[in-house]
Amino acid sequence: MFLDRLKLKKQKPTYSYLCKIILKFFEIVPFQNISMLTDQRKRPSIRKIKDDVLIGIGGLCTVRNPFLFSFLHSLGFNVKFASGSMQEEDCHICLIVKIGTDEYWVDVGNGYPYLSPIKLGDNIEINHPFISYRLTGKNEIWHVQHLRPQKKIWKTNYTFKSKGVPYSFFDRMHHFHYTVPGWGPFLTGIRVNRWWKEGGLIIRDTRASSPEGEVKLNSSEEMQFWIEKWFLADFITNINIEKAWKIWKEGDK
Repeated sequence: MFLDRLKLKKQKPTYSYLCKIILKFFEIVPFQNISMLTDQRKRPSIRKIKDDVLIGIGGLCTVRNPFLFSFLHSLGFNVKFASGSMQEEDCHICLIVKIGTDEYWVDVGNGYPYLSPIKLGDNIEINHPFISYRLTGKNEIWHVQHLRPQKKIWKTNYTFKSKGVPYSFFDRMHHFHYTVPGWGPFLTGIRVNRWWKEGGLIIRDTRASSPEGEVKLNSSEEMQFWIEKWFLADFITNINIEKAWKIWKEGDK
């Protein structure tokens, strides 16, 4: 079913097939916290995670990476959960996929266009019109770094441990993400995006960027209009932008 949405056929679990899946995933599954703001402030069940991706809602790392884990596993990939740390310890879910003897970092849940997986230990730079990224590290501790073009320096966005962890490892993270404003940015702001090779669509609070340029969104109606223009119909019909805007603005007071 999801393969049909990706417009892909089932193949052997190879690196090239993994790349195709990840690229298509970024294109059609929105990264967004609107549903987090408007739902009942509790972690999603496995059933809800699957439903939200299959009907086009998408979500954050708490939805996208667990779904991709299950999906890749169903296709025969050797995949495990890994824990990442940003402003809080163990606040992010990412994945490690093993193909042959090589392990690859995969992350469709950080809001950035990580369209290509990176083999652990590869000293390569991946370039996208929005961002350039790379991995550094060793001994199971790895740093996801972004290039800051203005200063021409690399800055670590988050650090992860490549040693696999069970899904239950993220119980504490789920609780804080969904109940404590300020523990992460997703109960105190609005984030929506999707990506493809040549670019992407981004909402960060009231700023929206598209191939036509950047605009400021001054109301929920303007946000609704912008999203309706650039996102798939399944996403638009299954989220409540007006409610999310109201909750966010009231939280700003």
